[in-house]
Amino acid sequence: MSSLESLQIAPSVGALPFRIGIVGGGRVGGAIARALAPNVAWIVARSPQRRSQLRRWLEWTPIVGTLDEIAVLPQALILAVPDSTLASIAVDVARRFGRQLEGVLVVHCSGVLTRAAIAPVEAFGGNAAAAHPFTMIPEPDPMWLYGAVWGVEAKDVVREQIERLISALGGIPYWLGEVSPQRKALYHLAAVLASNVTTAAIAAALRAAEAAAIPAELFLPPILHATMENAIASLRERATVARTGPLERGDIETIERHLAALEEYPSLQRQYCAFLRAMLSEREHVPGALVSLLNHSCPAASSE
Repeated sequence: MSSLESLQIAPSVGALPFRIGIVGGGRVGGAIARALAPNVAWIVARSPQRRSQLRRWLEWTPIVGTLDEIAVLPQALILAVPDSTLASIAVDVARRFGRQLEGVLVVHCSGVLTRAAIAPVEAFGGNAAAAHPFTMIPEPDPMWLYGAVWGVEAKDVVREQIERLISALGGIPYWLGEVSPQRKALYHLAAVLASNVTTAAIAAALRAAEAAAIPAELFLPPILHATMENAIASLRERATVARTGPLERGDIETIERHLAALEEYPSLQRQYCAFLRAMLSEREHVPGALVSLLNHSCPAASSE
């Protein structure tokens, strides 16, 4: 079965036949730990606040502050740490456990770094892999993992083990193969654009609603729901996402009114200008009147 075919199968949560250790007690590490609590051998979390939080949820799981406090490795190790610290953590793991790593699955959860980022563990026989949940995890709650597709890089020898791990988390594995750093960065960018940039646009809509003195909690959910349903339906049909609004209609007067109304809200105006320019960048032809309007009303953006 191909990775694409596997996406047609609903995720299932099954029992995990091996134990895991987790390095990192943040949102990703915490969500994984809570989802797999019976199988978690230990957690390393440097932050005292994170350790205290995790102990409220996992009172029977050993939770420590450093790798030096760990004596024995389980069959799998998950590195859910910031990208900036991943390489040094991999070195620390290799130095601390040495030959104990023989045959151990070591998975990092970074979306932008390849599995080569933890290559030091392979020097001692560890099986380095990368498995990234392609979703947003705003809090360490396992519900955010359910149904997520995981981009996976690993050797075939650990394929079954990784698939069981992701299945136990309610996820769906998608095998990326051996990817270049550039392709991995583009993979992660797709997630950033789908989630982070979208939430930035929603935050801007919220500010505009507040400026207009309308209840955002009443007005925004229906249009957001319709927008996402439209986008998801288009993706499933592999069609261009249908768009509406003044830019699609060529309604320059309405855009001009927007920009004029935003003169009292300069930061929101700059954000709107950036969104307009981003949408226009996809077009082969931009009306000269609109270019003139943006150059006049968005001077900061046009000079960058």
